[in-house]
Amino acid sequence: MYDDDCCSYIVESCVGCLCCCCCSALNFACSICGLFIGAALICVLVPAFGVVYPVRATVKDASVSRLALAGANGTALVYDLSLTVSLRNRNWAMRAEPAAPLDAELFFAGRRLEGARLVDAGMRIDPRHTEEFRMLAVSSSPVGFELGIDAAAEFARETVAGVVEFELRLTGAFKYRPVHVGGSRRLDVKCPLKLPVAPPPSPASPGTHFMSTVFDKVSITCY
Repeated sequence: MYDDDCCSYIVESCVGCLCCCCCSALNFACSICGLFIGAALICVLVPAFGVVYPVRATVKDASVSRLALAGANGTALVYDLSLTVSLRNRNWAMRAEPAAPLDAELFFAGRRLEGARLVDAGMRIDPRHTEEFRMLAVSSSPVGFELGIDAAAEFARETVAGVVEFELRLTGAFKYRPVHVGGSRRLDVKCPLKLPVAPPPSPASPGTHFMSTVFDKVSITCY
C-alpha cells in the first residue's frame, strides 16, 4: 500500500512539473510572439504614418512648336512650348493635399518668361499615386519676350552648342492626411530643362527648331 501511494505521489509530481514546464514554455512563446508582432507593427506603422515623404515632382513630354530670337534687334524670344508636370505621392498610407496653390514659372537666363497655376486647394493625391498637369507657355506678344542683350547672346551661344537650357520653378505646400505630421511641407524645387535644338531645316523656315523626339522620352526630376 505504501508503495502504491509513493508511486502515485511520484506520478502526480511529475505530471505537475510537466504541466508547469509546459505553461512556462507556452508563456515564453506567447511573449516572444507578442514581441515579434509588436516589432512588425512598429515596422509597418512608423514608415506608413510616422515618416512623411514629400511629393516628388518630375517634368516630361515636352513639346515645342516655336523657339527663336526675334525683334528688330534680335533680342526678343518667341516661344511656344508645353510640358507635363507629374506629382508623385510616395507615402504608403497618407494622401497629399495642397495647403497652398502650386505655381509653375519658366525662366531663361534668370528672366521669367511665363507663369501658371497648376494646382488649387481641393484636390488630393492618393497614396502611391501620381497626378499630371499640362503647362502651356506661349509668348504673349507677336514680337516675342524681350530678353535683353546679355540673355539673347546666351540664347545664341546655347543654340550653336545644340542645347538650350530653361528652368522650371515649382512653389507650393502640401499637408499629409490622415496623420498630419509637423504642419504643411513646402514644395520649392527647380527643374532643369535642357532642350536639344537643331538648325532650321531650310532657309524658308528661319529660327531654331526643337528636336522633340529626344526630350519626349526623358523624365526630369526636380530638386
